[in-house]
Amino acid sequence: MAATPSVQRDDSETPPAVAEGRDLRIDLLRGFCVFAMVVDHIGGFSPLYALTGGNRFYTSAAEAFIFISGLVMGLAYRRLVARDGLGPALLRAMARAVTLYLVTITLTFVFLPLSEALALPWAQGVDFSDPVAFVVSVLTLHRTYYLVDIPLLYTLVIFLAPLAIAMLSQGRSKVVLALAWLWWGAYQFFPEYADAPWPIAGNYLFYLSAWQVFFVTGLVLGWHHSTLARRLAHFPQRAALFVTGLGFVVLIVLDRITSQLSVLWPDDPERALETQLFLVEMVFGKGDVRPGRIVASIVIFGFFYLLVTVLWQPVRRCLGWLLLPLGESALYAYAAHVILAIPVTMLVQLLHEIIDPSWLLHAAAQLGILLLIRQLIAWRVLFVNPNRGWSRYALPASATAACLLLLPLDPSPRYPGIASAATITDPYASRVARAFGTPVPGTPPRGEGTPIPLPRPSLRQALGGPQAAPPVNPYVGRIQGSLLSVQFFSPALQIEMPYFIYLPPGYRSEGRLYPVLFLLHGNSGSYEEWLAYGFVDGVDRMIVRKEISPVVVVFPQGDFSYWVNSPWEEGLRWGDYLSVDLVRHIGATYRVFADPERRAVGGLSMGGTGALVNAFWRPDVFGAVGAHSPSLPPEGTRDFLGLDRDYQQRDPISIANMRPQRVSRLNIWIDVGEQDSWLARTEELHDTLDAKGIAHEWRVFPGDHDGEYWASHVIDYLRYYDSVLNPLGALAE
Repeated sequence: MAATPSVQRDDSETPPAVAEGRDLRIDLLRGFCVFAMVVDHIGGFSPLYALTGGNRFYTSAAEAFIFISGLVMGLAYRRLVARDGLGPALLRAMARAVTLYLVTITLTFVFLPLSEALALPWAQGVDFSDPVAFVVSVLTLHRTYYLVDIPLLYTLVIFLAPLAIAMLSQGRSKVVLALAWLWWGAYQFFPEYADAPWPIAGNYLFYLSAWQVFFVTGLVLGWHHSTLARRLAHFPQRAALFVTGLGFVVLIVLDRITSQLSVLWPDDPERALETQLFLVEMVFGKGDVRPGRIVASIVIFGFFYLLVTVLWQPVRRCLGWLLLPLGESALYAYAAHVILAIPVTMLVQLLHEIIDPSWLLHAAAQLGILLLIRQLIAWRVLFVNPNRGWSRYALPASATAACLLLLPLDPSPRYPGIASAATITDPYASRVARAFGTPVPGTPPRGEGTPIPLPRPSLRQALGGPQAAPPVNPYVGRIQGSLLSVQFFSPALQIEMPYFIYLPPGYRSEGRLYPVLFLLHGNSGSYEEWLAYGFVDGVDRMIVRKEISPVVVVFPQGDFSYWVNSPWEEGLRWGDYLSVDLVRHIGATYRVFADPERRAVGGLSMGGTGALVNAFWRPDVFGAVGAHSPSLPPEGTRDFLGLDRDYQQRDPISIANMRPQRVSRLNIWIDVGEQDSWLARTEELHDTLDAKGIAHEWRVFPGDHDGEYWASHVIDYLRYYDSVLNPLGALAE
């Protein structure tokens, strides 16, 4: 049948990338986002990271996925409002949000418990002792997990969409954009006040307050797509492609330079470190969506869109067969890769000992799962029609019931996992891993070579009978308690910070509260330093032998901070991070006593000084302090400690002189080696305390300022902390 003239005219003006009302370029780009997320999330380092960035570049597939989702929704709902009216369109948007909610909770109920039970590389030691509480936390979106955090973010932004659509239909596009960007800006400066909708356990990266700006901006652009297309009809696409491509190259060069600053400035490693961290966290930070990340996203998204526009036919011929199905069924593809991640990861772990190099195995696994997902889409396996009434609730209801029935039998407390893929001794490396999101199993941090692999439980161990918890750190042996690696957001520092936490035997089965000890590392160490000196093995052994009472021990990361607030207005507040943020987080997350008499802080070298300063100023927070070979710099020798009054507020000797009544409320232990270069200053602290009549335990042992000294006195330290945290000597039955 011959087409009418009007149809012919429309077809002649339709770009070749548009078919049946869909812009296939957008579908192809969204398919590439799915491709990149599968590669970045499953297996580990592979040659495909050259295409995806390995989730360690200045933007990632997640940003593009959220932006394109908003763009597509704007395109679709502009038509729906014009065709059906605002009311039906809003009802359809709410139905979409409910569908996403059901997908999110179903994935969480399936993926999280299985990951914990099988001790997969991303397991975090989630507590299932109260299955009903766990189920409620997932249903109310108060808990998420690795890989299911993106669907949760997607669900939240879709719940916001009806309000934005209603405003867009009234011609208030500028208001919508202004509100979104003001919310983003408020979060950059005041995250403690702008964060919404509520704290979500397990969410280390995708904060709605920051990430919504991608979705809302895409929604507005999609709503006005036809207007923008007319205005840009004569836009010089090839010139823009060249400019954005040049910007892409600049970002790649900057990334390489950033990772090599320690080589460029070998004589000033602290300057190199601070510059690297500034770029990674403050300019291109992912969780907070820093301004540099916005700029990088605009450059790279623009480049790829222009690339597929200018080279549409060859791109479609080469990649359309794979990327278009993934993009057209993006939500299904993402959900499928979450579920398939479990068996694929288990298979990769089994084959690691057989196939070398492992990056070939990872690439094969990634390509295999992509091809499998494409085939599942073609076969429409488990596709759920959201219009089929109650049938769409079958999977969520079944998953909820399974959790309630099976979680009481869950063996995962015997196999606490770790939140990161590898233990990284370098503080910069661990900070970079946090800045770019949950570490991918087996992925070397940017600019760092291959990290130290963590011992993993085998399938036999995971599915076998009861046994001691496997180690989660190369310095820790077989222990009866649990050692977990966790991250939390510090409002004082405005970043995610990691810590190890030791939970004593019986923690998961007993309902009691425990005293807590915070142990701080030294200037040249990281948060695993005390683990290297055998502290975890020592405390676990002494608790099992009933030589000391059970205690929770926290090992935080402090970089080179001396654990004190900077004297400069723009400086970091490391003291508040420790004494306020971390203490509150531990108290809210674990079963520990809330009174300061059952809370102690200790440290070695720099950590010993930091422990003294924080305890001396905050006896209302810490009831006891241990300073093991504290390094006590004289005034003027450390710029970041300040001068005059600033220095006096950060020097334990000065604080003891100025505030003896405050300091006298503490239980205090100080020890130092006979050959320690800080012996004279430590003796000065001891003499000051004596002169002020402040009781304290003072020990001078043989030895120097080194690991051998601290490792040899772990038992002495444990007995001291037990005596002050458990003054009645009550041991667990």
